[in-house]
Amino acid sequence: MIIRDFAITVAGEARRTSATVVWEDQSYPAQALFFEIHDDGVDDTDQVDEPSADAFLTACFPLAAVHGEARLRIEGRPCRMLVDGLQTVHAWWESWRGMPGPAPAIETLPRGRSHVLTGPRRAVGFLTGGVDSLHMLMHNRRFYRRDDPAYIRDALFIHGFDIGKRARNPEEERFSRALLGLVPVAAEIGLRIIPCRTNLRHLPSVPDFWTYRHNAAGLAAVGHAATFGPAFLFIGATYDVAHPVPSGSHPAVDGLFSSQRVTVVHEGSRFSRLEKMRELASWPRGIAALRVCPADAGGQANCGRCEKCLRTRLELLVAGIEKTVTFGPSLTPIELWEEAVPGPIGDRTVFHEELLPLLKARGHDALCRFLEKKIAVYKEQVRHGVRWPAT
Repeated sequence: MIIRDFAITVAGEARRTSATVVWEDQSYPAQALFFEIHDDGVDDTDQVDEPSADAFLTACFPLAAVHGEARLRIEGRPCRMLVDGLQTVHAWWESWRGMPGPAPAIETLPRGRSHVLTGPRRAVGFLTGGVDSLHMLMHNRRFYRRDDPAYIRDALFIHGFDIGKRARNPEEERFSRALLGLVPVAAEIGLRIIPCRTNLRHLPSVPDFWTYRHNAAGLAAVGHAATFGPAFLFIGATYDVAHPVPSGSHPAVDGLFSSQRVTVVHEGSRFSRLEKMRELASWPRGIAALRVCPADAGGQANCGRCEKCLRTRLELLVAGIEKTVTFGPSLTPIELWEEAVPGPIGDRTVFHEELLPLLKARGHDALCRFLEKKIAVYKEQVRHGVRWPAT
């Protein structure tokens, strides 16, 4: 793989950096990859004259690895710490199985004089409207003082990951609607939302690779492209340390996407999913903004019927919230579960197991039996080595 032809275009508050991705060992066509940042708060004196090589390397290295590219040559000068970190990331991936080896050799331009960005370190987080990102912000506000460098003042909201991930369906209305739903949260806690766009997920991939290996690298890539000067980049944890899952975002891996300028922080892994929801229950504005549904719900934030929506409704229920604006009643009929989960539950088993004793205490025995059956099937698959990739 070769990453070349870097360019920057600026139109108003939108700054787009792009490069061409060329495959060497695969027959995929060359494709332009871009990161577009809509940030009216950036001082032109803080900007550099080159696109972030760190962003493009972080974004493309996982794809070069999964497709078996022998090398990744980038016609830029990425941070040496990041280059070394990516090799360690690949070692983790190999230990989890499913990644071809060896890792692609990373080739860069000869080291020249680096443009050193100085100034106070800022804190940036990713905001989706999901439980993990909202809890990350709540914890950040409770734990840090306003004058701490780690106090998150800016949040990146990305078009091209869950919304607009398919080139044939940009989902512009859905993106605008989801962004608008987060405005009250940002206003309440004094947060600035920075809309970002990328077509990273339009590049060739393999089934489930984004979820199980690539998504934290994608987040870090956007963070490298969106920040100027030293920064902390907070990624909200998905799984807690008591139940580690080899997935795209992991406490052992996320920090390895750091450079000497940007420190990536995997935040919140000491909290279980239910602990996060119980804390969020005390934040009405956050609960009202919850958006967890992976699909376009046709004008609504959540469909209320998919596995993720149904599970979130149960989490709200056991956290003491009987009804919400975004989901309606928290109690979920078993008929909806039978429709939404025809097969095993998958790695989400750890979230369901946390709910089971609390649901049983409320007398929801039939629902518990249904979930226990799905969990048992999945655990049998794991004992036979089935995770990602499916074998």
